[in-house]
Amino acid sequence: MTSSLRRRVFWSVPAVTAVAVTAGYLLPSTASATNHPVLPKRSAAQLLAAVQTSAVQHLSGTVVETARLGLPSLPGSDSAAALSWQTLVTGTHTARLWLDGPDRQRVALLGQLSESDVVHNGRDVWTYASDARTVGHTVLPADATKRANTHDLHGYTPQGAAAQALKAIDPSTAVSVDRTARVAGQPVYTLVLTPRDSRSTVRRVLIAIDAAHSVPLRVQVYGAAAKPAFETGFTDVSFARPAASVFRFTPPKGAKVTRDLLGTMPEQQDHQDATGPQSAQPKVLGTGWTSVLAVPATKDGRSSVAGLNGSGLDKVTTTLPNGDRLVRTALVNVLLARDGRVFVGAVAPAVLQQAAAGHVG
Repeated sequence: MTSSLRRRVFWSVPAVTAVAVTAGYLLPSTASATNHPVLPKRSAAQLLAAVQTSAVQHLSGTVVETARLGLPSLPGSDSAAALSWQTLVTGTHTARLWLDGPDRQRVALLGQLSESDVVHNGRDVWTYASDARTVGHTVLPADATKRANTHDLHGYTPQGAAAQALKAIDPSTAVSVDRTARVAGQPVYTLVLTPRDSRSTVRRVLIAIDAAHSVPLRVQVYGAAAKPAFETGFTDVSFARPAASVFRFTPPKGAKVTRDLLGTMPEQQDHQDATGPQSAQPKVLGTGWTSVLAVPATKDGRSSVAGLNGSGLDKVTTTLPNGDRLVRTALVNVLLARDGRVFVGAVAPAVLQQAAAGHVG
């Protein structure tokens, strides 16, 4: 499964390439020490404009992601620090993040006894898994236009999650402003997105926007339960420029290094491992909150998404009369068709079945 596909599995709204955002003109007034600081009033339209027109270049901090989807522990999801969908859709996970413009980014996912790193520094992209002591090194194309967004790490940040949610805004979305709050010690505005389409399992999305920099610091996605089904947010954040040394990676002694000078290895290798060489590309059917990610089967009829056929999902899986299987969670539902196709979305099961029958798109 490619990294872009992973992000689409986490979210059913259309995947987009997130951009680090900020603007310095929305300065808060003297804030109180309470959890609801006093800030200048901003409308939903003003907050949306501030986020979409801002451009933060420097950022670092700790991000905590929690998924309450009701899924059992999946292979690779326990305490390992693996950048895989099995890891990130169950439990709580912590990552360190450093951003320095479009050419220098680093994400370190921290496990109890392990760490996984992705380091993007100019044309070099390094990946490292401490438990397996494996290193991947990719050299991106010299032409900056060809490598733009090839290895964008913002999808693992609250900014990336917010961008995906904001992409779904259309007339079917009610947008409002809730009470102010504090996230990572920073005063924030709270933007609320409420889908009007009852076929979506998303009831509302809360986006906490830094009052001084217009950066999304936390995203909470609610289903029917009182607690967020998914949330990701900073627990500490700095807008100072990270040290250049953060983005210099030297393979640890004894680590096995796999190199790819064409800049294709991470995507291709990951895609081969998850889906096999004969797989077609996934595509998004529909728009907005009721969009569905359709993943084709391999030519031999096997499921294209590795791990979704595991026994760990039996407790949340129902076999339908036609032989298809439905995996239901607190937010995202998955239809495993008999012919190996997979349909994923934060939508009612009927929408997935319509997609499988060719009636969505």
